[in-house]
Amino acid sequence: MVEGQAICETCGHTRDWHDRDAERARRGADPTVERPCYREVGGAPCRCGGFRESGAFAMQAGSRVMSGTAPGLGILAVAGIVLLLVVMGLGLLYAYRSQAPSIPEVDVSKALQDIDAGRVRAVTIIENKATLEFRDSPAHKEQTTVPQPDTILAKAVSDYNGAHPSQAIELKYVQDGQTFGVIGSILLSLLPVFVIGGLFYYLLMKARARS
Repeated sequence: MVEGQAICETCGHTRDWHDRDAERARRGADPTVERPCYREVGGAPCRCGGFRESGAFAMQAGSRVMSGTAPGLGILAVAGIVLLLVVMGLGLLYAYRSQAPSIPEVDVSKALQDIDAGRVRAVTIIENKATLEFRDSPAHKEQTTVPQPDTILAKAVSDYNGAHPSQAIELKYVQDGQTFGVIGSILLSLLPVFVIGGLFYYLLMKARARS
């Protein structure tokens, strides 16, 4: 049922000014010209070209009401989907961070003590950060900061390997560019969020094209 007091989104006039039957009742005769809006503004016909029923539907004068989604509801739906994607992204990022436990930071003197005691299996140096892997467990690691160029930790490893060739410590230098693997892992964990967001955007644009 069309509301007679619904307001036109273009001209601001009520619904009855867009209805031919209502205009016929006002004039007592058929309108001479079919127009979207029969109200005159300043002696000239209103230029209105559409009508929004109760803020929810748009139609041309003389046609049936077209069903659609209110702009407010569309904005709320988009905001809800965006919020859901943000929550999912944070959840995936938290899951990734929880799977990669943080490595405890120690000073260089503590790292040298562990090397001299033979507890270290391998040392990996990336720029000014050295990661020590222990012999007792692959998950047992510690990290320390070394000067650049490194003249302390590498020398300690070399001295230990010279004294204990049967239990030599593996010393590895890694270029900084390889650390981008961490960023790649994070982006990979967020890939489902991007896919869902792209799919939602595609469906939204397709729905708008049909309306």
